Amino acid sequence: MRPPDAPMLADIFRQPDLLSKLIARRSEASAFARKWLHPEGGGFHAYGSGDGWFAARAALAGQSVGGQPARVSASLDFLLNWAPGLTPRDRVLGVTMSGGVDRSLQSAEAALAIGPIAALLTNTTGGRVGALGLPRFTLDIEEIGSFLCGTSSYTASVLALAMLADASPLPGEVELLLASLPAFITTANALAMEVAGRDGAHLPGIRFLGVGKSVATADYGAAKMVEVTNVPAWSDDIEEFAHRQYWALDRREVVVLLPTDSVSATFANATAEALGRLGVATVSVEAPETPVPDARHRIASLAGAAALPVVQAIALQLLAYHLGRANGTDPDRRLHLKNDTEKFTVSRLLTRRLLVGTGQ
Repeated sequence: MRPPDAPMLADIFRQPDLLSKLIARRSEASAFARKWLHPEGGGFHAYGSGDGWFAARAALAGQSVGGQPARVSASLDFLLNWAPGLTPRDRVLGVTMSGGVDRSLQSAEAALAIGPIAALLTNTTGGRVGALGLPRFTLDIEEIGSFLCGTSSYTASVLALAMLADASPLPGEVELLLASLPAFITTANALAMEVAGRDGAHLPGIRFLGVGKSVATADYGAAKMVEVTNVPAWSDDIEEFAHRQYWALDRREVVVLLPTDSVSATFANATAEALGRLGVATVSVEAPETPVPDARHRIASLAGAAALPVVQAIALQLLAYHLGRANGTDPDRRLHLKNDTEKFTVSRLLTRRLLVGTGQ
């Protein structure tokens, strides 16, 4: 099922083991949060760029840390609009795996200018941000390939962030999920291959639609498509899609629906039913209490809805992987990005100027 020399697919399939090892560190995460993240009369802020921002929104929406509501911002928003008002009573958590994004570094520096109020969620050393000496909670995930897009590091980030929160239901639900997760991945992999085999080579676009915290997962899905395929991808809120994107929809596209609870599932199902009148292929990634029966393709988890930020992300990783295979971009190496040297350089000028010319 996993082709030889396929590090991205191997990374997806190893997630049950990695998440199990992370769950075993719940007491360590709680101690880290108490020591470094609980505000002393102030607020709690989390920021990140790309996957870090998506993971923080997916895990911390509606949650509290140290008794304070979690405020989640993109790194630039945090730098410009939140950092100037920080006090020594606040606590800040940066989420970055590479530690190489300019705005993540600048945000950490801005927080440290107030005092020792910042900490870091990362993998291994945390790169340039980690070099600032921030307290670090590390995922300790071994890299199995170079220049891979975020897969296991993303779901592990979501789980770790939930473990750092006060009373998030996500870690407990993920723990219950672990026994059935390998079977879910196998089933989701087969469905992703089916979708890619039918539409992947000439797919004109794919749209990911969420509601509430699953809009972050939708953003993540679109980002994975951009990183490992040439298929145009968009993300949106289920309702706002009708106002912002619908009239640009090509009937040959795929629309992915990401309900979060029984109420949002009714809206997702109404969307699937309506789009079905146009012949648009829809895919739902759902829990037992969030059914979308009118979706053409349904990827169902045995876990409760609280685990959907992890379950849905894994399904979207598999969709991106197999669509990349179908349109020839080789998601295991992503050379279609690096081989466009001018565009790759401009990407670094946009977010990682200090890495220009290093090939990273």
